[in-house]
Amino acid sequence: MLSLFSPTHTSWFLSTLFASTGVWHIVGVPALRDAYTRWQYPRGFREVTGSLLLLAGIFLAFPLTRLWGVGIAALVMFLSATTLLNHRQYTYAAPVIAVLFALIPASFAGPV
Repeated sequence: MLSLFSPTHTSWFLSTLFASTGVWHIVGVPALRDAYTRWQYPRGFREVTGSLLLLAGIFLAFPLTRLWGVGIAALVMFLSATTLLNHRQYTYAAPVIAVLFALIPASFAGPV
């Protein structure tokens, strides 16, 4: 019997999460634009972050590239958590850290 919380389902959920978040970054939701400006990131950094998130989401969807997706996603999530903690945004850092830990079972997901 296939569990609802299997590593494969976790990776599919994370794939959707990263891909949609990547699109939000690329499109430029006003709250994200304001945060990048307030934290003085260089122009275009939001689009680079969005592209990496979208790439991680795509890679997580396929078994052959899943470990690459986990690696890219872990790097982006670690840097995001570090940024949020440095700016004392603890409420936003907690879910980012939770997603970072959710990447662990996704890395064990094999083909369906």
